Amino acid sequence: MSPSPGIWRYGEVVLDERIAAVRAGAAEVELDRSSYDVLLALLRHAGEVVTKDELLESGWPGRVVSENSLVKAIGRLRQALGEDGTAIRVVHGYGYRLAAAVRFEAVAVEKVHAHPHEAERLRDGDRLPHRPGWRLVQRLGEGSAGVICLARSDSGDTRAIKLATSESGLRSLKREIALARYIQAVRADLPAVAPVLGWNLAQPPFFLEMPYYPHGHLRDWAQAQGGLGALSFQQRLSLCVQLCEAVAALHEIGILHKDLKPENLYPVADDQAPGGWRIVLADLGAGEAALAPQLAELGLTYSLVDGTHSLSSAQAGSLLYIAPEVIAGEMPTQSSDVYALGVLLYQLLVGDLRRSLAPGWEAALDDPLLCEDIAQAAALDPRQRVLDPRMLATRLRTLDQRHDERDQELRRRDEDERRARRRASERTRLRMWAAVTAALLVGLVATTAMSVRADRARLLAEENARQRQAVLDFVTSDVLAQADPYSGKGDSGKPTGGNQVSVRDAVDRAAAQVDQRFADDPAAAATVHALVANVFFGQDRHALAIGHYRQARALYRGLGADQLPALIRVETGLCDVQRIANDLAAAEEACASALRLSEEAPAQRPFASLKMGQLRTEQGRYRQAQAILQPLLASQALKDDAKAQGELYWSLGLCARGLGEYGQARKHFENLLALYRSAGETTTWTAWAYNSLGSVLVETGDYDAAEPLLLNARRIFEQTQGVGQVEAQMPNIWRTESRLRRGQWHEARALLQSLLDSWSGALKPDHPLPLRAQANLAWAEAMSGDRAIALTRLQAAMRDRARLFDQPGDRVVPRVLRWVRAALALDRLDDAATLLAIYDSRADEELPAAHPLRGEGDCLRAQLTLRQRDVGQARGEAISCDRMLRTFYSPAHPLVRESASLLQRLDQADRG
Repeated sequence: MSPSPGIWRYGEVVLDERIAAVRAGAAEVELDRSSYDVLLALLRHAGEVVTKDELLESGWPGRVVSENSLVKAIGRLRQALGEDGTAIRVVHGYGYRLAAAVRFEAVAVEKVHAHPHEAERLRDGDRLPHRPGWRLVQRLGEGSAGVICLARSDSGDTRAIKLATSESGLRSLKREIALARYIQAVRADLPAVAPVLGWNLAQPPFFLEMPYYPHGHLRDWAQAQGGLGALSFQQRLSLCVQLCEAVAALHEIGILHKDLKPENLYPVADDQAPGGWRIVLADLGAGEAALAPQLAELGLTYSLVDGTHSLSSAQAGSLLYIAPEVIAGEMPTQSSDVYALGVLLYQLLVGDLRRSLAPGWEAALDDPLLCEDIAQAAALDPRQRVLDPRMLATRLRTLDQRHDERDQELRRRDEDERRARRRASERTRLRMWAAVTAALLVGLVATTAMSVRADRARLLAEENARQRQAVLDFVTSDVLAQADPYSGKGDSGKPTGGNQVSVRDAVDRAAAQVDQRFADDPAAAATVHALVANVFFGQDRHALAIGHYRQARALYRGLGADQLPALIRVETGLCDVQRIANDLAAAEEACASALRLSEEAPAQRPFASLKMGQLRTEQGRYRQAQAILQPLLASQALKDDAKAQGELYWSLGLCARGLGEYGQARKHFENLLALYRSAGETTTWTAWAYNSLGSVLVETGDYDAAEPLLLNARRIFEQTQGVGQVEAQMPNIWRTESRLRRGQWHEARALLQSLLDSWSGALKPDHPLPLRAQANLAWAEAMSGDRAIALTRLQAAMRDRARLFDQPGDRVVPRVLRWVRAALALDRLDDAATLLAIYDSRADEELPAAHPLRGEGDCLRAQLTLRQRDVGQARGEAISCDRMLRTFYSPAHPLVRESASLLQRLDQADRG
C-alpha cells in the first residue's frame, strides 16, 4: 500500500488519487465509486491475486452485496479502460489480479487538492442526501478535509454528520469506520468511545454518522460551566479517572488515539457517573490500530485503512499535546498517547485548559503525589513514561488512600528519628547491660529455634523452601548458564569454544542430568522433574513431558504423606499431557489416581475433579463432564485460583458447545475472557479465551464477529507460545471452518495445508486434529475442482478405516461427516454409504438424541438417497434434518440454508 496519496499509471491508464479521477489515454473515464475503488485496490496490489472478499470490501465497504456486483464492476472497468482493461485477469474460484507493470508517483499531502465530493455544496437546511427524512441543521466545525454538521430527522432525532470534502477526508472517514468496526467486533462494551452509527461510502457526498453530544467538546463544555475552575476538585479528578480508563480501554485492544486534545473529548450527562458527567472519546480518524496485521487480517486494510504513517498524519492534533519524539519524526506509540494524557490531566486538575507543562508547572498543583504522576506520564523521554493509562487511573482513584499511606510513612520516619535520638542519649547507660542482654537473646533464639523445629508445619515449610531453592539452582546453574554466551560453559561445564547454546538445548542437556545431579535428594529430584515436564509440555514435546512426569510420580510415591499434594499435581499434569497427546486411556489412569489420592488431601479434591471433568470433555462425554464440573462452579471451590477457575469456565463452555447449547457456551466463554483479561491482555490464557469465544460464534454462523476474536487469539498465541506451537494454530481451525461453511474453498485449503504442515512434527498422525484437517482438506479440494487429489485422499482414508474411524473413545462423528461430504462431492456414492454406516454406528455413542450433527447427518443421507432416486425417503430425511437444525441455528445459518435448499430440490424433483 502506498505511503501517501498519489498518481498510478499502467499502460495508457492514469488514476489520480488527488481528485479521484481516471484517464485512459487522453480521455477521462467515467466510473462509479465502487468500480474506482476496485481498480485502486488492484493497482495497490499489482501482480498479486486479490481475493473476491477483499475486492468486495474495497468496492462496497460495510455493505453486504453478492459476488455478481463484483463481476459487473470488473466488466465495467474492462470496457471503460479499453485495451488496458484486458490486464485485469480472473483467477477462477479465488479473485482477480492486475497483470501489468504499475508505476506510482507519490504526492505530498499538502499538495492534494480538494475534490468536489458534493459536501461543499450543502448548506444549512438542506436535506441530507441518501438519508430520507434527515435534514442538515448547522455546521459544527470544519477543516481542510471535511466538515461536521448537526442533522435532525423529521421525528426529532439528532446526529453528528462528518462529511468528506476531499479524497484525504474520505480516507479519514474510512479509517475511522475501520476502527469503529474493529472495536465493535473485539470490545463492543466501550461506552467511553463514540460509536459510528452508520455511513455512506457508495456515492458522494461521503459521510459517517455519530451521536450528537449537545454539550459540545470539553473546551466548549468547560466554558459553559463557567470554566473548569468552577468545578470542584473531586469532579475534575473524576473526569481524569474516566479519561485514563477510556484511553486504557483503547490501548488494551491495540488502538492508538493519536489526537488526544480537548476538542476530541465530549462530556456527557450521566446520573450514574461520579460527578454526573462521563467522558467520551471521539474522532479516531487520526488514530489507527497499533497492531497493523490485526486490522489487515480483518479484511479492513484494503479499503478502510490507508496505513499511512506520513508525518502530517502522525502529528495530527494541537502541538501542545504531541509527544516530543513524534514532533521529532518518530512514529506515534501508546507512550505518545500517554504524554498527551499527562498534559490533559494537568490541565484538568489545575482547572485551566490553556496551561502547558512549562518549567515551574508544579507550583500550580499543590500535591506532590499528583505532580509525580503527571511528571511520569508527560516525561520528555518516552523511556521514563513508566505509567500506562490503567495504572494512572488506579493511582488517581486511590489518591486519598495514597495520601494516607504517605502521611503514615512520614509519621513513621519522624518516630524513627525520635527513637534514634533517644537511643543515642541512652547508649552509655545501655552499654553496661549489653553482655547480659546478648546472652539472654542467644538463649531466647535457641529456645525459639528448638520450638520451631519441633513444629511439623515449620519443617514442611523448610522442606518446601529447600525444594524451591533446588529448582532455582537447577534453572540458574544447569540451564541458563549453558545458554549464556559469556559463561564459556556448555555440556557438563566444559568450554564450548565460543559456540552459543540455545535455551532449548540447555534445557535438554540439563534435563538429562537431573537424576545424577540430585542422586542424594529424591524430593528435590522429583520437584525438578515436575518442572522440566511442565517446560516440555509447554513446548508441545509431549513424549518428553510424559517421561519426566512419570519420573516425578515415581519419586513422590516413595516420599512421605507430606508430599501428597505435590504427587496429586504431578498426576493431574500427567493426565493433562496425555489427554492433549490423545492417549486417553493413560490419561484416564492418571486422573483416576489423582482423584483417589485427593480423598486423603481434601484441599486438592476440587482441582483433581476439574482435571477429570476436562478429560471427560475431551472424550466427548459431555453430560458426565457437566455432572463433575457444575458442582465446582456452584460451590465456587476454585474461585481463589484464577487459572483453575478459568479452566472450569473453559471446560463447561466446551461441554455446552459440544451439546449444541450455544447460548450457555457463549456465557461461559465470555466469563472466561473477562476473567483472563483482568490479569493481562497478552497471556496464553487470554488467547484461549478469545479462541473459545470465537469458536462458538463460528458454530452459530456469526463469522464476521468471530474473525477478529480468532485473529486476536492467534496474535497472542504467537507472542506467548511461538509461531510454530500447536496453540498458535488453534484459531485457524475455526477460521477454516468459517471458510468451509461459506464456500471459500481456496482460502480454506490454504489454511488447512498450513495447519497440517505445522502439526506434522508436533502431533502424532492419528491425533484427532490432523485427522479432521485431512477430511476437511479432501472436501475443499473436491469442491474447488482438484478432484483427482481429493479422490486420492478419500481412497487412502477408506483403506485406512481402522485407524481413522474405529478407535474406541475417539470422536469420529464430526470427522466422518466431512468425509461423507467429500465422497458426495466426488460422486462416490458407495463410499458415502459406507461412511454413513460408520456414522450410524458411532452417533448413539457420541451424540445425544438432539444434536446439530444428527441433523447434518440426516441432510447428507437425504442427499445420497436423492441421488439414488428415492425421492420419498429423501424427503423424510430432509424434513428430519431441517427440523433438527432449526432447533439449534437461525434461518441464516449455512446448514439451515442447505437443508432449505435440499427441500426445494425435492419439490422440483416431485414436479419433474
